[in-house]
Amino acid sequence: MRMLKGVALLGCAAMLVTGVTACGSDTASNGGSGGTAATEIVLQTNWTQGGAETVGLHAALDDFTEQTGITVKTLENGDDLNQVYETALLAGEEADVVLFGLLEKQLDWVKNGAVVPVNDYLDQWGFKDRIPEDAIRDWTDDEGNLRAFPYTGFTWPWWYNMDLLEQVGYTEPPATDDEMIDLATKLRAVGIGPVAIGGSDWSGQKIFLQFLELYMSPEQTIDVYENGGLCDNELAMKGIDQFIKMRDAGVFVDGVEGMTADDGQAAYLTSAAAIAPMGSWVYEATKTDAPALLESTLLGGLSLPEGAYESKPVAYRGSTSAGWWISPNGEKKIDAVKQLIQFMYQDSTLTTAMEKGGTVPAVTGGDTSVLTNPLTLQSLTEFPDRVSFPVMPDLYIPADVSNPMYRATSLAFTQGNDAQAICQAMDDTYTNAATGA
Repeated sequence: MRMLKGVALLGCAAMLVTGVTACGSDTASNGGSGGTAATEIVLQTNWTQGGAETVGLHAALDDFTEQTGITVKTLENGDDLNQVYETALLAGEEADVVLFGLLEKQLDWVKNGAVVPVNDYLDQWGFKDRIPEDAIRDWTDDEGNLRAFPYTGFTWPWWYNMDLLEQVGYTEPPATDDEMIDLATKLRAVGIGPVAIGGSDWSGQKIFLQFLELYMSPEQTIDVYENGGLCDNELAMKGIDQFIKMRDAGVFVDGVEGMTADDGQAAYLTSAAAIAPMGSWVYEATKTDAPALLESTLLGGLSLPEGAYESKPVAYRGSTSAGWWISPNGEKKIDAVKQLIQFMYQDSTLTTAMEKGGTVPAVTGGDTSVLTNPLTLQSLTEFPDRVSFPVMPDLYIPADVSNPMYRATSLAFTQGNDAQAICQAMDDTYTNAATGA
């Protein structure tokens, strides 16, 4: 999800610095009320060539152009999309629409005038009954602005290779923490790694936070994510203690503190590890790189300790992988933008996105019966009934805390660091953000 690479817009940013403005929207044909109908829309996205989701996207854009005559110029970026977009925005040369996720800087884009709120278009364009209430809630800021149209979400299960589990006597994933420790011990005894995860990056951060909130209600969890104060929170500390229990019992593979998300993915897909928390963005990669795992993988959640808040194993899901944002330039072409976004919400387009791109829609619609990837199908049908879904951190952890927190959580994966050291490192990220340190 975060590992995409793309440099298509870097040249645009450079030209903006030198005063050249060839990379922005065609403002001569604005397509707004009383204006000349736009014949081109500029779309900026972090869905780049090589990513499975781009297959469905480009197929849909070609169909859109064929049906409407409106061409879509696609500018592909990686994780620096927000910075490149904001640079172009300063010169009034930003893309018309942005297909991008909701996290970090984007949380305040409407408030900062970087994009326009889409509240009024929700009903006018016929999306009110297509977008679930929880997705609308996730994409609405604290001032009531609907930031963008939710489009794709994600599931983030714990993947269990049942062929490997069965080798050590487990016919289903562990349901309790003691069972998880027992399973990890038995896997190690036969030379199989237990849980693989990127202990040094964003993927490890999210899984550590999954432990952190094990004993807290959603309301308590949100308060901690927004404000910190872990060391003074008894339930948060209890979650950290649970993480340490699992770490010290050998539940994570050796060297996990230095691994990345890519390392964890590789360990699972090569069967070097029997378990890995990985998101729906890996479903299509599995189909290509490890097709045998499509049938042997069971998607589940993190096993629970006694006294946990939830009653079923926990796993993340969300509606915030990508949404359709409308820029100030896009509002000048609103008729053309409306046609594009309505086209992308058609059932046939959503079906193509699921089938060819392995995406998980954040909206209703599409036909799951045509899916050929068992993991995508399992994720959309059986998996939600097996697990509970805790609070997803990205919507609540402040943007200037999120990245520094990666280092703090990497300490948690390192043997020898106790709960006090871990919580203090976490709390320091909030203190430093508040003081500008």
